[in-house]
Amino acid sequence: MFQGGKKGNGVTLKFAWQEKYTEAMLELNREQLPQRIDAAEKVICQRLEELKHAADASTEELSAISDALRGLRVLTKTECSPQGTSAVVMAQSGVAS
Repeated sequence: MFQGGKKGNGVTLKFAWQEKYTEAMLELNREQLPQRIDAAEKVICQRLEELKHAADASTEELSAISDALRGLRVLTKTECSPQGTSAVVMAQSGVAS
């Protein structure tokens, strides 16, 4: 587990894997985004493996991991698809592409 604290961007981190997750969620460069998502998923999966063997697995951390993985899936679906968010926004606003 991570000791906790604040990162330079003002985000409070409680678990070590959250740094990679935050980097992915805050990435603005669409070319870098898939790599950031992959890196976050790797460290989260590694942590899940550690938790499988830990007697004191935190339900708080497991819940946070579940939320993070869901967030990464949404990010992948909306930002890494060929159409991306712009197509979704245009469709919702009634603008034809």
